[in-house]
Amino acid sequence: MNTHPQYAALIDIASIQNFIFQSNDLKDNIGASYLIEHKVFDTYMTTELENNHGRKAYSGGGRALLLFDQENHAKQFVDNWTTRLLLQIPGLIAHVALDQFDDNNYDHMLQHLENRLKENRSFYMPKTTIPAHGITAECRKTGLSAEIWNHASEKFISSAAHAKINAAKEAQQDINRKYKAILSDQYCFTNQLDELGQIKNQDSHIAIVHIDGNDMGERFKHIKSLDDAINLSKAIKKAVESSFDILLNYIVAHYDAIMSAIGFDLSFKHTRTWVPICPETKKKIIPVRPIIMGGDDITFVCDARLGLFFANRFIRAFEKQHVTDNQPLSACAGIAIIKTKYPFYRGYILAEQLCHHAKDKRKADRSPCSYMDVHVSTGGISGSLEKIRRKYYSVPQGNLLYRPYKIAPKTDEYSFDLLVDNLKQLTQFPNNKLHALRKVLALSKDAGQKFVQELHYWQKIQQNPPNLPTIPGRNYDKTLFENLITPYFDMIELADFYPVIKESENA
Repeated sequence: MNTHPQYAALIDIASIQNFIFQSNDLKDNIGASYLIEHKVFDTYMTTELENNHGRKAYSGGGRALLLFDQENHAKQFVDNWTTRLLLQIPGLIAHVALDQFDDNNYDHMLQHLENRLKENRSFYMPKTTIPAHGITAECRKTGLSAEIWNHASEKFISSAAHAKINAAKEAQQDINRKYKAILSDQYCFTNQLDELGQIKNQDSHIAIVHIDGNDMGERFKHIKSLDDAINLSKAIKKAVESSFDILLNYIVAHYDAIMSAIGFDLSFKHTRTWVPICPETKKKIIPVRPIIMGGDDITFVCDARLGLFFANRFIRAFEKQHVTDNQPLSACAGIAIIKTKYPFYRGYILAEQLCHHAKDKRKADRSPCSYMDVHVSTGGISGSLEKIRRKYYSVPQGNLLYRPYKIAPKTDEYSFDLLVDNLKQLTQFPNNKLHALRKVLALSKDAGQKFVQELHYWQKIQQNPPNLPTIPGRNYDKTLFENLITPYFDMIELADFYPVIKESENA
């Protein structure tokens, strides 16, 4: 513990998500994320901390707590660091709270800094980009003033877009270098949204997956010392990174099975269904690309048919990690399945809303489990998740959506594993029966009962006919709806977005 006064700087970057996901170009998003992680909170911050005799206590999620021996060192750091941001990464806005800091009264001092930071946010919002005027062109990527010539597009772009583009190439090299041991000489990441596993000339969708650790704020509220907070912060960050390592190792080990399951031709007979190959390195492209990985959360993008599958595997790996407070880990995931060409930022906001909805359900259930929620958008996205679901998924018999699901034993009616088993069972039905079931779910109770009767008659004349999937303790297979909700719409919709991987290939 320090016995002499320290000065702390609590830093928060405003609207990080808007800065990162402003563009529909994955390269720009990757470049922006790289700037935040590797420049803002690493290179620039480390350099200025060394110049001003400071040290980083912890950082993550767009925030950092820094400590200095003298107040003037803290103020000089803020001046120098924010000047770097203004010149090198226009468009970022940093909020800062400065004050004395006593390690012996950690929780009280941190709360005091949080209150100050909140006041500073509401007090002043600086302008960090060149304002647009009637005589300036508008950047198509950011909507800001276009003042820098971009040779690739042969157009003027904003300084903010220019910084992201320059960082994207460095980010691509960095991630392939970081995971070189796992990728070996056969695989690489892509920075193109349409190279994640979509098959050419087919309806193209991606999954934006946002996963956030549960109850992290509460865990840190119980921390009484700075050292414990630093150690827990590092341990949680490592848990996220280790979980992605496990997911990536699985993908590499089962690459052929995964790509075959989503429709690729591993015999290379048909050009249209060859697995995606990087034109520069000639390596096979991994069907996932992390965009944000910091603190207790991760955002990655993948082919639409792999979003639920990858989210489930990541969360299960995360739950097995150990951290310094010896409490179990869990997380909630939001999976937004959208068209590849749809505005990426809206898809990300939807994934965040889905994650929050999963957390709300977990809280309402008072459950220790991890939860996952998903939304499939075959067209555009208009309005909030709540409005979308209220408008399009409420029918005369009740609610069409059974989600969110939780990582729990199959005896739980909302178990994700039970859903996967039921997806496999439901796909044994002929397509015409599935279409009829989906249609009748939106009709009256009488129509539902008629469908069940007709299905029963049809089963009598079939050899080894399939049965409707069942839920423990429920009679959905006889009534379709119970307590104004049905599980069958989810099963029908999500069957197209969950891969059936050969058991011999599955770990």
